[in-house]
Amino acid sequence: MEAVFQQALAHHQAGRLDEAEPLYRQAAAWKPEWALGNLGVLLRTTGRLAEAEGVLREALRAAPDNAPVRHSLGMTLLQLGQYSEGWRFYEARHELNPMANPPPLPRWQGEPLAGKRILVVAEQGLGDQIMLSRFIAPLAERAAEVVFAAPQALMSLFAALPARMVHPKAWDQVPADFWTPLGSVPRWLEAGPADAPVQHLSSLVRANRPIGTGLMLEGAPTNANNAYRLPAPPVARAIRGLTDFVDLRPEATRAQDFAGTAAIISGLARVVTVDTAVAHLAGAMGKPCWILMPRPAIDWYANWHDDRTPWHPSARLLRQRSPGDWAGLITDLAEVVAQPVVQPGDWSEL
Repeated sequence: MEAVFQQALAHHQAGRLDEAEPLYRQAAAWKPEWALGNLGVLLRTTGRLAEAEGVLREALRAAPDNAPVRHSLGMTLLQLGQYSEGWRFYEARHELNPMANPPPLPRWQGEPLAGKRILVVAEQGLGDQIMLSRFIAPLAERAAEVVFAAPQALMSLFAALPARMVHPKAWDQVPADFWTPLGSVPRWLEAGPADAPVQHLSSLVRANRPIGTGLMLEGAPTNANNAYRLPAPPVARAIRGLTDFVDLRPEATRAQDFAGTAAIISGLARVVTVDTAVAHLAGAMGKPCWILMPRPAIDWYANWHDDRTPWHPSARLLRQRSPGDWAGLITDLAEVVAQPVVQPGDWSEL
């Protein structure tokens, strides 16, 4: 059975999901935490969320301490909108990628914060940080002060949040009563996307009439999912040929950080982007945004039952029709960019 599992794994890693799935099922009784754990990932990223939940729970019963399975179950539950339990299992990410140098402070676990100062430490990708930074506002309502340690690229952008921004060289420079990773804040607030300001960076949008469509087709080169989410150069050229886009790459705009990119987006009518940090930036600003989504889709913030996401109401998801089908996606995108810009409150007109 180990050979069957290894064959399934090889198919999975090569993107041959239809071949991997029956082999994982065949190997399920051999090592459930491996075979069912991987099957659960496959099911989640292809949109079969309810089945993924059941499979991952079965894998977890076989190995309750398995961190990858708990992490996958957490993302599945978050995608299903089951936030309370989802955030709890999502904590397994720290077992998979432990923080190298955590602050030497008590870690916040929901204790009252009246009169207390709490240090929030940014984590994960820049897009995750932008999306999850909406929970700074409700946290600030509970604490005497929120101190937010973030990457340099986000410092100016996050100046709009109700927190004191820091980028310390050492934690002893940041006195506080508690600390927490950013992604753990909604767990202890018992919150989902509807419980925090959704367009929490909307103040960055200028009041004058916006024009033009921004385009971002690149992402962090270290992202393990680039083979799925980013178009190859010929595909990117075909997309750029659809209309006169405004190139949002920093090398094109000369933006020094995300605040600079936000300033450019504020003057645009809409944004077209792959699933990268610019998608979360446009969503946090309330800017109409079309996100080009691959199949399989790795990130958990996107729905599968429609083209919407509760995390960014101004965004719409434009999915590949089948795995790797950029041609079909380009056809669908051509129809979108040929239409007049529709503001977020008028999505029902589409």
